[in-house]
Amino acid sequence: MDDDYTIDEAIEVLKATVARKADEIAALEKKMRRLKKEDTRAKTQELIDYLRADRTAYITVIADMTEDDSLLEGLDLDTENTVDCPVMYDQYLNGLDADDLENELDAEEIRAEYCDEVVELMCQGIGEMALTSKKLMKLLAEDEYACSVIGELIFYDDDLYDAFRKIVEAKAEKKAKKKKKD
Repeated sequence: MDDDYTIDEAIEVLKATVARKADEIAALEKKMRRLKKEDTRAKTQELIDYLRADRTAYITVIADMTEDDSLLEGLDLDTENTVDCPVMYDQYLNGLDADDLENELDAEEIRAEYCDEVVELMCQGIGEMALTSKKLMKLLAEDEYACSVIGELIFYDDDLYDAFRKIVEAKAEKKAKKKKKD
């Protein structure tokens, strides 16, 4: 995660973002009652839906960081209902004061880095499990793309490439000795 923040500081930034977004959603909902033009109402509703989804995403990150699943109670976590970035989002960002904009940008960065770390750890776990499965190793060996990705990983990592080279050389040496015996 971002080296600028401790885990506790990052959580506080995210909590501040969640609270701010709740206030912004409430203010937009109040404003919606006064809007007359259908186009403006639709754009405002898009922004409200986006802010709700964004707020939910921040809450899920906080819940994961704090291991507190109770934060997820009552949230709409249906991932099939994706919300596109609304037309008014740039206007929304431009309307934030300097402190709120800084909070928004910091929170986005923290969330992105945290999610990247989670995916990285998940992939590492999958990789470790795959390397211990004979069936999966066989499937990987039969897959050209997987072999290419593994080969690229080894090629560009000096330590792995040195180990690979030593293994290949030892195997060739063993084969040559066996051939000599025959």
